Amino acid sequence: MEYVRFGDGLKQMVILPGISLKPVTAASQAIMDAYDIFAKDFTVYLFDYADDPKEDLKIEDMADDVAEALKELELKDVYLYGVSMGGMVAQCLCIRYPGLVRKLALTSTVSRVASNDKTSSWLKCAMDKDILGLVSNFMKDVYTDELYEQLIDATLPMYKDLSDEELRAFTIRLKAAEQFDVSEELYKIDIPVLVLGSKCDRVFDWNQMAQTAQILNCESYFYEGYSHAVYDEADDIKQRILDFYLR
Repeated sequence: MEYVRFGDGLKQMVILPGISLKPVTAASQAIMDAYDIFAKDFTVYLFDYADDPKEDLKIEDMADDVAEALKELELKDVYLYGVSMGGMVAQCLCIRYPGLVRKLALTSTVSRVASNDKTSSWLKCAMDKDILGLVSNFMKDVYTDELYEQLIDATLPMYKDLSDEELRAFTIRLKAAEQFDVSEELYKIDIPVLVLGSKCDRVFDWNQMAQTAQILNCESYFYEGYSHAVYDEADDIKQRILDFYLR
């Protein structure tokens, strides 16, 4: 697994990103800029996922990969942040490997994926190799209308060279996410958890996020006026996570 490391804090933070069409580690400088608020108190590791996943991949397999990477890096008692699909991987990691994680923050994620027209449209575009439709639909679903209009023209050319291998990996991960369900195992997570999301999320029903927080009996906050990518758009969301970690 590829990863980006930055910051010089004594605590260890691990970020598990959501699904993407290209490796997130390719944008390492943008990532460091976006998460520089954590660099003083934490050494931050942002993991990417294996670029050649097996056809029958499950979210649990991805959690196993992360656990192995943490072992190789000799990381434990980490402060874990999971975003969207990364939040699913994070939940599996905490369930399957108790003791690795000290605190868990989750944004725009659920413990069980219900039937979803949005992800189904992404999957169809990916399988049809309709890159224009895939990128456009994906961005329209995850961002607010205002940010979508600002970004779409500049973003589309970035994916014109999307390879068959990248489309394949995206499709396999998306299928794995659509099968995800750990709702009956959440009781195994016995560490402090923070659940964040948006009431206007177009990808997941925010009530499912609220239900996850209720089952975990944990702190939560749900924004108004953002869509799925509230993790990118809400100005104070990283400060909320940092405050939770440092309490």
